[in-house]
Parts: sequence; structure tokens; C-alpha cells
Amino acid sequence: MPALSTFFDDLRFRIDKSNLSVREEQLRARLRLYPSMLIGQVFAEFFFVWVMWDIPTHPHRHLLLWLACVYLLHAWELLSWLAHRERTDTVQECGEWSRQFSSFALVIGMMWGFSTLFFFPPDVLTQVLLVCVMLGLAAGATTMNATHPPSFYAYLLGLMLPLIFRVMVEQDETHIALGIMLMLFLVVMLVSGQFLSKFILLSLRQRFENLSLANQLASMNDVLEHKVTERTAQLQEKTDEVSRIRDVTIIAMGTLAETRDNETGNHLKRTQTYIRALAIKLRDHPRFSHYLSDDIIESLYKLAPLHDIGKVGIPDYILLKQGKLTPEEYEIMKTHPTLGSDALAAAESSLPAPSKFLHIGREIAGGHHEKWDGSGYPKGLKGDEIPISARLMALADVYDALICKRVYKKAFTHEDAVAFIREGHGAHFDPDVVDAFLEIQGEFDQIAKRFQD
Repeated sequence: MPALSTFFDDLRFRIDKSNLSVREEQLRARLRLYPSMLIGQVFAEFFFVWVMWDIPTHPHRHLLLWLACVYLLHAWELLSWLAHRERTDTVQECGEWSRQFSSFALVIGMMWGFSTLFFFPPDVLTQVLLVCVMLGLAAGATTMNATHPPSFYAYLLGLMLPLIFRVMVEQDETHIALGIMLMLFLVVMLVSGQFLSKFILLSLRQRFENLSLANQLASMNDVLEHKVTERTAQLQEKTDEVSRIRDVTIIAMGTLAETRDNETGNHLKRTQTYIRALAIKLRDHPRFSHYLSDDIIESLYKLAPLHDIGKVGIPDYILLKQGKLTPEEYEIMKTHPTLGSDALAAAESSLPAPSKFLHIGREIAGGHHEKWDGSGYPKGLKGDEIPISARLMALADVYDALICKRVYKKAFTHEDAVAFIREGHGAHFDPDVVDAFLEIQGEFDQIAKRFQD
């Protein structure tokens, strides 16, 4: 019963909205094959008439009439194909093509089948030739009509059943054996055609299921990409906000420290602009290129305002003293780099992982009073022991201190400040840093004027 059910399901070739895409593809394949099928049929029909032409029992007019009828059917079918071959988009259009295919296949098959009843040759050799032609047509139908099972079944049965009947009518052992062979061939062709049509159907279903799945995945991928883009934008916005808050906090902390020392906010702006100019100048220097990346230069610029953050821990009577500090007071003042470095270290320790950003801040705060020859404070570091960030900060801070007026000194001119820094070449300052400063001293002067108090 399952096999019969499958056979009748194929015979009905049900078309509805649920399977329209598959049926449409089957019918389009059949439409694409039509020109080849038509050429094969026309050639076979002409060959059939040519074989039967010299048999005395078959009047020529009957053969020509049969050929004319078959060609008229082909012409009608060809006109339908030319006019409507693109109309396979709806259930109704596909259903109409299915009915036309079935009708034409049945009629053409029966035309062949009944030709064997009327034009069956008397000699065995010609009979064998006729049978070979019919078997070739049956085999061709199995491969060419497999995309539309109703056409295949109609054509094959219409062609083979009359032939088998005509062969069996002869009632001799040879023809009975030939008839049995033809029946076995018919069964084999039916099974083969059914298997081929099922294979094509499953392939098409799998193809459309894969396309549907691919479309679903693409749609999901679009949604996910949108979500990822949206979430990335949100995270970037949060990151930018945190960065802005961090930068503002650094400026606020630096300003707070400077206001206790009678400094102005412009001192912070000048020193951070100086240090960036120096870093950019030294970026390609062999001694500094490994360190001065774009990110590091940006960090130096943002962290420079924290260089004197330790001054918040210096008592007011020392920090705000109008005159010269006593040796004891100076020793207390010299602790502000350590106080600043320790404060930033404490902040860094509260984080789940070490912060390179805060580490640079610690270097600047703790090392900007160190000197190249080791005479600085608080640790007396010498040469390359001093962090690069602190070496840059040292020159920037000294230059700004020189050109600014203090209660205990007058403001230096730019030229005097440059001369002072030149004298510190290899003593107070890293010689390569001084050389870079001398090459861009004009830029320092412009910065000082742009952000003057």
C-alpha cells in the first residue's frame, strides 16, 4: 500500500501554496527540457514513418495522416509553450501547465501506442526494429519527464500498453516471450521513473529548505549585527563618557593642587602641551621610539596635570610661604613627589588589575624632580633609571616655572629660559630631551603665549 500511495500521490501532482516553490521549479525544468524533447519526438516520428514506408500492407496515406496529426499536436504544444512558458508564478498557472503536460503526454503516447496496432509490421526483423524505437522512446521519457511524474506515467503507459497487447496477440512463443520482456521493461521503467522523480523532488525540497534556512540565518545575522552594533555604540559611548569623566577628574585634581600653590589652570594647560610637543618630537628617536606610541603620548598629555598632586599633602605654612624655605621646610616640600606617587599607587591598588595609565601618572608625579646626574629627589635616580615620562615632565615643568613670575623671583624671558635649560644638558636633563627642546623651542614660546596667565 505505501508504494501504491506514493504512485497515486505522484500521479495527482498536488499543487498548493505550501509546495508552490518546489512544484514551480519542477514545471520550469520540464519547460526548459521541452525543445530537446520536441526535437527527439519529431526525429523519432519521421524515422518511424521511414521504417514503415516500404511495407506493402501500410498505405502511405495512413502513415502521412498519422505523421500530420502528430506534427499538428506538436505545433499546438509548441505555440502554448512559446506563449505561456514564463507563467509559473501562481498555483493556478502551475496547475494549468500540469494539466497541459499530462494531456499532451497522454495523447502523444497513445498516438505512438496505437500506431503499433495499425502499423505493426509482418516480418520479425522490422518488428524488432519497431520495438527498439519504442523502448528508446520509453527510456527517453523516463529521464526527460521525471520532473513531472503525471506526464511520465501518461506517456509511458499510453506508449507501452498497446505495444505489449499487439505483441501478445501474435500468440506464438517468441512473441509471448517478447511481450513478457516488454512488461518487465515497463515495470522497470515505472520504478526507475518513480525513483528518479522522488530523487529530484527531495533534492528540490532540500534546496528550498536550505535557502529558507539560509534566509533565516541571514535575517538572524542581520538582527545580531544590529544588536552588536547598537551594543558596541552604547559601550563606546559609556567608554567615552568614562574617559571624559577621567580627564575632567585629572584636571580637577591637578587644579586643586595648583590652587594651593598660587598657580593657575593655565600652568596645567601649558605643561601638558609642552610634554606632548616634546614627546611628538622624540617619537622617532632610537632611544624613545619603543616607548612613545600614540597611546602613550596621549596618556602623557592627559596625566601631566597630576605632576604636583602631592602638594595637597604639604602644610600651608610651607606651600604658601612668601620667602625662601628653611632647610627643614625644603625637606618637607621635597616629599610632595612621593606623596603624589603614593596617592596614585593607592588608587591603582583598588583596581582588579594593574593600570598602565595610572602607572604613567605615578612616574610623572614621583620622578619629575629627579635629575639626569642623580642629584634630584626624592630617590636620587640617575640617567635612564629615571622614567622617560618623568624626564619629559621635568623639562616642561622647569621651563614653565622659569617663564612665570613667582613671589620669590621674576619671570625669565624665553631666551633666558632656553639658556638655563641648555646649561642643564646632561646634568639636570636628559641630553637628548634637551636637544629635542632646542629644536622646537619656538613651539614652546608659542604655547606659553597662547596660554599665558
